[in-house]
Amino acid sequence: MPKANPSSVSPAPSPLHDVGSDTPRPTLVRFRMVALATGIAVMLYLHRVCISPAGETIVEDLNIARDELDYVLGLFFWTYALAQLPAGWLGDRYGARWMLAAYLLLWSATTGLMALAPSLSVLLILRMSTGLFQAGAYPLAAGIVSRWIPVRSRGLASSFVAVGGRIGGALAPLLTVQLMLLWTWEADWFALPGDARAAASSWRPVMAVYGGLGCLLALVFVWLFRDRPEQHAGVNADELRLIREGDSAARSTPKAKNLPPPIKALVSSESMWMNCFVQFATNLGWALLVTKLPQYLSETFQTTQQDQGWMQSLPLAAGIIGLLLGGVFTDTATRLLGRRRGRSVALVISRLLTVAAFVALPYCDSAISATLLLSIVGFATDLGTPAIWAYGQDVGGEFVGSVVGWGNMWGNFGAAVSPMFFTFVITRAPQDSGWEYAFLACAAVNLLAAAAALRINAAVPLSRN
Repeated sequence: MPKANPSSVSPAPSPLHDVGSDTPRPTLVRFRMVALATGIAVMLYLHRVCISPAGETIVEDLNIARDELDYVLGLFFWTYALAQLPAGWLGDRYGARWMLAAYLLLWSATTGLMALAPSLSVLLILRMSTGLFQAGAYPLAAGIVSRWIPVRSRGLASSFVAVGGRIGGALAPLLTVQLMLLWTWEADWFALPGDARAAASSWRPVMAVYGGLGCLLALVFVWLFRDRPEQHAGVNADELRLIREGDSAARSTPKAKNLPPPIKALVSSESMWMNCFVQFATNLGWALLVTKLPQYLSETFQTTQQDQGWMQSLPLAAGIIGLLLGGVFTDTATRLLGRRRGRSVALVISRLLTVAAFVALPYCDSAISATLLLSIVGFATDLGTPAIWAYGQDVGGEFVGSVVGWGNMWGNFGAAVSPMFFTFVITRAPQDSGWEYAFLACAAVNLLAAAAALRINAAVPLSRN
């Protein structure tokens, strides 16, 4: 391009060309993109968790058995897990702007349609569809972080997105129970203790409201989001350089668009298999918090549905603290120890904390003490989550969506079998000791996960060769 005549009047510089002395600092568009991903994560978990606190009411309304509801809770995670890799690949190929908005719109629609479910079979189909469409959320969000955030800050950025999920998960029990009670006019809306119980059909309008909110957010996301920094008019050259700083695999062109997922590289990597096992073991125990916790509190401590709402919220809220600390922890450890050890150490410590909490749970003599220990499970689980996300971004290259989707698939197999796992152990354990045996089994699995985390190596990118 020829040089401009100095005497001529120069047009305003493009955001992706060198900026003048009037704009010496990078713009902050990258933070807005991460904020949009965080908002979608809030909706993701609000929709995911809302059916658990409404479980007793749904059982009564549809006249079904409790173990039949377990199938609804568990099969959600099967479709969610199986669709992870395809969803990640679609995000790599077509970008997050339209694909993530489409996923959000579809899972919001299926959540809202649950308000009309006349039977268990219809509820099951809608819930499995919700899992299918939610599969795109985190792989595509990981791609957003890898394309918009420099390497040195990806752990913290990933933690902010995951915090959105935990905020949605923590809100879901409280908000769902209170909205059900509000619809029945049977209780003081803000009263936590008491014997108030929601009417059998009160869960239906709550699902409709949640679905409508998600559809609205999908439209906002399409309006504001762009797939890559160079596509956004608000990004200046300094911010673009900052985003690409230290990333040897900076993606100025979407090379992976027409290539299939790197299956061979995924299945031949020991490090990736260790990462997958860590995610499986983690979710096997953690899924208790979003599926069976109200049942545990009711059977063991005879808590009311209203009390279960805020008790289920606390462990998920504790995860927010774990995520924020975990993001700083893994970024700091990576700077000090390198990617190989920096990512692993956060995972090892988080798994060992989880083991300690599960071992102590059988000795609880009150719902409060059990809730506090389960809050440690929520905190410790999410202390390692940013390292898992950052690992996929470190090794995934142009296929970060596919890589994160592959790991999430195995992790959600753990969540999928979790409700049935707890039921299996509880029904076959000695009388009145089922939950204790289940907690000790979770501790053993997480101890194996801590050992597996030592073999994870984020310093070696996946190779298609």
